[in-house]
Amino acid sequence: MTNIDPATALWLDEKPISVSSVLDVLRSKEQIKLLVYELILNETLSDIKLDPHFEAELIENFRNERSLESDEAFQDFLDKRQLTDLLFKNMLTRPYKVIQYREERWGPRANSLYLKHKDSYDMITYRRLQSSNADVMQEVFFRLKDQEDSWETLARQFPGAKPDADARIGPIPVTQIDPVIVEALRRCNPDTVLSPLLVQDQVVVMQLEKFEASKLDDNVRAQIIRKEFDEWLRDECSKALSKLRYAP
Repeated sequence: MTNIDPATALWLDEKPISVSSVLDVLRSKEQIKLLVYELILNETLSDIKLDPHFEAELIENFRNERSLESDEAFQDFLDKRQLTDLLFKNMLTRPYKVIQYREERWGPRANSLYLKHKDSYDMITYRRLQSSNADVMQEVFFRLKDQEDSWETLARQFPGAKPDADARIGPIPVTQIDPVIVEALRRCNPDTVLSPLLVQDQVVVMQLEKFEASKLDDNVRAQIIRKEFDEWLRDECSKALSKLRYAP
């Protein structure tokens, strides 16, 4: 294979496979979006440098954990996965480069970003039962309000309920709860059984147990930086896909 055609992507049993053929396969499998995502991420991280000693330690630990101490065993591992040393190193170090990139770009703004979206990091713990049958939920509401039954007793009577069901949800971020429910829980007092509330096609009965206002700890800070990065990367991919062109 001396005079290599630049349009050739790879060889299958000595038969050259063109770049356009590879792209056709990716397009037919609807994998172009993933390809664009990977290419943008690779380009974004191309200037991120990790400590060489840290990289070497990562590789050494990986090989030790998988009993690939010998060069022969390691090379066999790479060959079976169609990897080169460089591709393997890039795969292993990429998560750490992502962390470093996120920190460098959004870390200094984490506090201001938190203040801007502070309420979205609040946590709620509450009890919840629901059904599409309004009459059933009205009965559930009165039984709970009048303390004729407990949440645990009623929860275990619902179809498909586990033996230890207790209707408790959380603590859970408010962003993972329907906004209608969040608003209702924010307005009520703890331990108050709320009147049946229609949420989409379900009638819901709830009781707030605990509302936890957010604070900028390490966990929330990491969430903020990760969210900003994910949104930025998603936008970059959308813009790139909208401008995507293929060679004739």
